[in-house]
Amino acid sequence: MTKYGYKFYTFSVHKPRDNDARLSLGELRGESAQAQGMSPSRTDALIALFGLLNGMLGRRVDERTKHLTIQDVRPAGRSVRFKVDLGTSGVSSTFIDPAAANAKPIFKRAEKHIESNERRGLIVAGTKSTVGMIALESWSNSTGSSQLMPLLKRGFSAHTGLVIDFDAVVHEQALHAFLEEAQIGAITLRRAGLPPDLADQLEVRDKEAPLGRLEMKISRGRIPEFKQRLTDKFRNDDQARAQLLSVGGLDFDEVNVKMQVGDRSTTLSIAAERMPSFVYQIPGREAPSDEEFYSEVQQMVPEVARAFGAIVGAGWETGNWSSSSQKTVVDLPTQEGARGEESGET
Repeated sequence: MTKYGYKFYTFSVHKPRDNDARLSLGELRGESAQAQGMSPSRTDALIALFGLLNGMLGRRVDERTKHLTIQDVRPAGRSVRFKVDLGTSGVSSTFIDPAAANAKPIFKRAEKHIESNERRGLIVAGTKSTVGMIALESWSNSTGSSQLMPLLKRGFSAHTGLVIDFDAVVHEQALHAFLEEAQIGAITLRRAGLPPDLADQLEVRDKEAPLGRLEMKISRGRIPEFKQRLTDKFRNDDQARAQLLSVGGLDFDEVNVKMQVGDRSTTLSIAAERMPSFVYQIPGREAPSDEEFYSEVQQMVPEVARAFGAIVGAGWETGNWSSSSQKTVVDLPTQEGARGEESGET
């Protein structure tokens, strides 16, 4: 059964070779840059990201077996709503209807066929904030961030000459306070593929071992101790995260910690090569409507912003953009790095 929710990511902008000096997202070139005639899409990270999404609106971006199309993009205040269609190809398979009496194939998928799913998203970037947020819809913990974010990163750099980093390091003290309010429930470690000794015990053939999936759950008796040490493992320390993912002599790929914060449930995911991230569940068996999805995400923005060190002012989700800003289009450069051009602005 598909589980619906959303995941928050952080992002920040800096000059090349100056990673530590984060820029104000609405004033990338300083407060007077626009007054001096610079294009808003080169001085405001939110307008630049909107322009990139707008440039991909209604057209498919094909890169090998990955395919992406922006279906809708709507700016308001210091935020941008969007819908993205994510597709993959390169797989051949046969579909069978289990309810059919003869169980004959009903469709044969060729490698050229694209399997696609839509995700909704929300970008929030305070004018004076050096940390922005992107909320992406999650279907069973899959958000499509690995398809969307590299495109935004490449296009942003080509257009502005600046570097945008996603999944930036979170504000540690604020995150610690956030975790103190949470009630930790089940802890599950997952690993893709079976280790050789376990595969041998289960009499799994060598070629089938990588297809297995191993899960381990930590009992509630050790959870208080785990919570006390949890924030120490959040630091950008590869060795510490590796230790967290090594239990009982096995190296796991990820650990998921279920939490209850107020009346909302969330899952904290930690992987060896990435900073921790939260997945917030939306209850129900059916995908939420646009109204339900954005209402839920918008309610969480101020709370998550405090945890991530982002500045979100009152009325961040309201306010009309100028007609020229709404027409901003930033072309996505090819993977070879050709510069994007902007059109539609006056």
